[in-house]
Amino acid sequence: MATYPRLFSEWKIRNTTIKNRVVFPPTCPSWVSDPWNGLFIDMATHYYRERAEGGVGLIIIGGTHVHPSSLMAPLLMPQLFDDRQIEPLSKIAEAVHAEGCKLAIQLWHSGVRGSPTLKQEATYDPDATWHSVSPSQVPLGEFPGASTPKELDEDEIEELLESFGSAAVRAFAAGLDGVELHLSHGYLPWQFISPLYNKRTDRWGGSLDNRLRFPLEALKRMRAAAGDDKFVGYRINSTSFWPGDLEIDEVREIVTEIEKRADIDYVNVSAGVHHAFIHTPMEFEAGWERGYARKIREVSSKPVLLVGRITTPDVAERLLEAGDGDAICLARQLFTDPHWAKKAQENRADDIRSCVAANFCWKSVSRGGRVQCIYNPTVGREKAWGEGTLVKVAEPKSVLVVGGGPAGLEYARVASARGHNVTLYEAEGETGGHVRVQSLLPSRAEYGEIGRWLTSQAEKNGTRIVTGAPVTEEDLDQALDTVKPDHVVVATGSSIAVDGFQGWTGEALPGWETGNCVGWDAVALGQARPRGKVMVLDDLCDVAAPLTAVACKDAGADEVTLVTRWPMVGLETILDVYLDWILPKLYQSGVTVCVDHFVRRIEGDKVTLYNVHHDEAERVIEADWIVMATGRRSENALHDVVAARGVSVETIGDATAPRSAYEAVYEGHRQARKL
Repeated sequence: MATYPRLFSEWKIRNTTIKNRVVFPPTCPSWVSDPWNGLFIDMATHYYRERAEGGVGLIIIGGTHVHPSSLMAPLLMPQLFDDRQIEPLSKIAEAVHAEGCKLAIQLWHSGVRGSPTLKQEATYDPDATWHSVSPSQVPLGEFPGASTPKELDEDEIEELLESFGSAAVRAFAAGLDGVELHLSHGYLPWQFISPLYNKRTDRWGGSLDNRLRFPLEALKRMRAAAGDDKFVGYRINSTSFWPGDLEIDEVREIVTEIEKRADIDYVNVSAGVHHAFIHTPMEFEAGWERGYARKIREVSSKPVLLVGRITTPDVAERLLEAGDGDAICLARQLFTDPHWAKKAQENRADDIRSCVAANFCWKSVSRGGRVQCIYNPTVGREKAWGEGTLVKVAEPKSVLVVGGGPAGLEYARVASARGHNVTLYEAEGETGGHVRVQSLLPSRAEYGEIGRWLTSQAEKNGTRIVTGAPVTEEDLDQALDTVKPDHVVVATGSSIAVDGFQGWTGEALPGWETGNCVGWDAVALGQARPRGKVMVLDDLCDVAAPLTAVACKDAGADEVTLVTRWPMVGLETILDVYLDWILPKLYQSGVTVCVDHFVRRIEGDKVTLYNVHHDEAERVIEADWIVMATGRRSENALHDVVAARGVSVETIGDATAPRSAYEAVYEGHRQARKL
């Protein structure tokens, strides 16, 4: 039986004793009224209470604007530049403290990464600044458009420094235990210390002493607000992973200088100024930042907080034992399972819902929404769907779920937890549906954990799962006779359109039946092994087509051409920051990418393409195999057949409409609660 003595040992930050070393670090605190007022709503109280109830020792609320000039479209983020925030923040503090958890908040200014779009709203302050600010007029290099800031003058710098101090005053007025300076990820304080952004020649730039002046002054004012009782820390990149920016040796020097010259209590170590490293992909090993954190710990006498794709208590314990950090930060993992700490302490690690790093959380926020998780639909819905809300039914029903993808499995998990007698039939030899198929693509293995966890939990709750058991019109009566269900759930998913059906023409591709056409799923499953010259047609622009193309090339195909009518491949992966990990694989594998083109016709092993922006420009390529990543069709014929038998029936997930795992799991969860 595993125990985790270091993970669940007490420690102190200044005068504050923390019950264990599990930290919910700063993440996007999107539980606010709107992006302009940024006031915490009741949703925030329930959200943070759930994680405190789940056993976390310290919660640090994420990036909180200290000044209106920091507003960053389209993000829903809180602010502490207004006294109106004190009361809602105090409710969070009260709820978190009631569970024996400590609470801090991260003070943030976006700098050049701010976007004026929100301030250009016609109903907003007409005197608002329609520009971002930074130490120098260096354009933002992370996104297209070359957004160029206003260079801050002396008075503006003083105003911003004061805003860090006054925000800290409000935090402590709300009853918080500490505050943290956001000195990482390329935001304003980092922009001052980095020669990439700071080109000044006055007392705020040039030498390291001058570049450190801004964060040191901010920390000084935060300490004045904290007094000797409360704690003050900061988060910093160990390295930037950006050409021309600060790297580990320079950051070690900065950490040493800050500790000499500021009264701080801990160092929260992260990595990367680009979101591709802030939200690293599933292929990164657990605890990948340990070496960087250790290098910071070598030069700091303060507690060092460690982060980096940590999902299991075994890894967390080993990192602490090795001296890589003093506490473990679980960010995305505590979206996925807010009760991680409690499960670990109760020796129920197998019940932990592991983060698969799908980055749907960041994608949700980047679209202007609230944090969501690809397979935990209770995030943000803690009041209605949180721990303890799955109440046993008075009269259990017999339920037949047809289909063991994410929708069907989540339905079975929740329905059986409520006391229903659930039987699930899955046509394939394994459960998991499309998440299992995608997990067979290069670098996507972790994605299969969704299906594995849902299957395990459904079975633990009492669901009987039968694999290799297709239910069709022909054998439906046998299934109904065996299970005798009061209710049938059709969760039979969707199928890849092997004929190339898609939304550009609304039709199958002309001549598809003459070519050697297969779906990308057949390649992933090993049912098709394309050789020779292969064309992969990508109309989805997600991970499927690029990684299928890589798989074909790596498996020995002579030539692989990835064709899309869009201006680039992987458009749908930009917001979940997978594009930066997919493109190198394409280049390294030798896949040829052809954008802005679509299929005119297929004639055996000849495919005629045309430029969608110049219709007359055609080219012919040879293709021994044509792999489709185009439209999907719902497989739901069983619904009407069951209904015709007079049995209660409903359809969920992709069988209703092809979408992602997020919608599938959500629908399974919601409908099972209604049964």
